[in-house]
Parts: sequence; structure tokens; C-alpha cells
Amino acid sequence: MARQSNQPLSEGSQLEEYRIERLLASGGFSFVYLAQDPAGVAYAVKEYLPATLRMRTGSSPCVTVPEPHRPVFRHGLQCFFEEAKALARLRHPNVVRVLNFFRANGTAYMAMRYERGKTLQQAIESGGTVPEAWIRAKFAMLLNGLREVHSNRLVHLDIKPANIYLREDGQPMLIDFGAARAALAAESAALPPTYTPGFAAPEHHGGQGRLGPWSDIYSIGACLYACVTGEAPRPADDRLPSPLKRASGKYSSELVGIMEACMRLDPEARPKSVLALQKALLGEHACAA
Repeated sequence: MARQSNQPLSEGSQLEEYRIERLLASGGFSFVYLAQDPAGVAYAVKEYLPATLRMRTGSSPCVTVPEPHRPVFRHGLQCFFEEAKALARLRHPNVVRVLNFFRANGTAYMAMRYERGKTLQQAIESGGTVPEAWIRAKFAMLLNGLREVHSNRLVHLDIKPANIYLREDGQPMLIDFGAARAALAAESAALPPTYTPGFAAPEHHGGQGRLGPWSDIYSIGACLYACVTGEAPRPADDRLPSPLKRASGKYSSELVGIMEACMRLDPEARPKSVLALQKALLGEHACAA
């Protein structure tokens, strides 16, 4: 018998001071809702709900955890809370702003500032050539946020165009961190992969290496590749070491070189820091390992 899918909270549901307006996004580990507080302020509320560990199938907002999965679920819940606490300490325009986190309905939530805009994925899919000057400027700003993340001993671990949000004011922002999902998946073979093929570093695949800031740098290179080519690169475990041997003529060899440096299969061969990568994008020096 096919397993039922988790059901999102219904419109009008109440979570502490937040009223659910509608579902914004869903995935294998969470739902994200648009919500409002009594003053009419909008929030994005993320609900932790791993599809293979717990279920909400009826009209009740409460969820259940099958007995065999409870230890893994508790570990994942702790990781989710620790990530929310760490993100709540960050105050940076290029990192999603977590304003509150709490438990309800047998699971956990984090409330984030709701921003109007679109994802980099949507911008790429709109068609046309993405100008090099735009790419360099947006990624240089985004890397300010990633530097702040890494300086706080955090890693994102799921950087991809769908998790880079372009606010209406023009600032790019990192959203939907994957570190808690990675920690949870490491505890259970019952969970789906936590990485996105094409944007995940080779060390994500089959435990081939230790994850860290260097893994985020690989993903930034893969996002640059998506901007340049309009498509995701081949998965890191299914391609030659050089992802792009030629420039299309629309982009400089320097930008292509930055991308390739980030996407080197050997973590030691990638740029040593986000700052070094940022300086290369700004034309301050070459992007050497």
C-alpha cells in the first residue's frame, strides 16, 4: 500500500500568534507557510516535518511519529532547533532573518521575516542571457552573507538557485539552510538525500569526504554555472573534473575560471575562503586555490 503524504496545515490555522494564510513551499523535510501576526505583519513560517519520519494525514494539526523513527526524529528536532537558534543570532541583509522558533503540534517551527521577490532559479528560468556584471555584483553581495555564516561556525550545505532569494530591493539572500537536514539524514537510511544533485559538492555523495565551508564554495560555483549556461551542472560524482571547457563568448574567461575553481572535485584545490572568492568576483585578484 502506498504511503500517504504529509498534509500541510490548513489555511486559517493558528500557531501561537501566527495565522496561516497559505502554503508557500514544500519539500521532503518541511513546509513553508505565509502567515500573519495580529498586527498584519507577514512572516514565512517553516514547519519541520520529515516526510518519512512523521505523518499528518487527517484534519488534526498534530502529527505522529512511528515508534521506530522516534530516536532519529528527536535528533532531527534538536538539530532544527540548534540551527534556528544560530540563525536567530545573525543580523545580516544577505541571510534569511529568523525572528522566532517554537514547538507546537508535536513538531517545531521557525518564523522568518517575509520578503517579496523571487528566487535566482526563477530569474534563470525567465530566459535570456544573465549579464556578467549582474552575476558578479549579486554574488559578491551574497558572499557577504555567506562570510557571516561561516564566521559564526555555520555552513549552509544546500546552496542552489532555488535557495538564493532576490529581494525587491535588489539584495540577494541565502534561505533554507540544509545543515539540520544533513545531520538528520546522516542518522537514518530511511531519509531521502539532503543534497541537490548538480549543486552538491562531491563530499555530499556517499560520504566521500567531510562537509564544511569548502562544500558551500563548490555550490556557489555550481550556481555560477547555472547562471552562465541556464542549466544545472552534472552531478559531482558523474562528470569530468572540468565542468566547462569553453566560454560561450558571452562571459569572460575570468568568470569561467572562477566558476571552475569553485567546482574542483578536490576540496583542497578550491578557493581557500569565501573572502578570496569574493575578491576574485570583484576583480581584485585571480581566484587561485
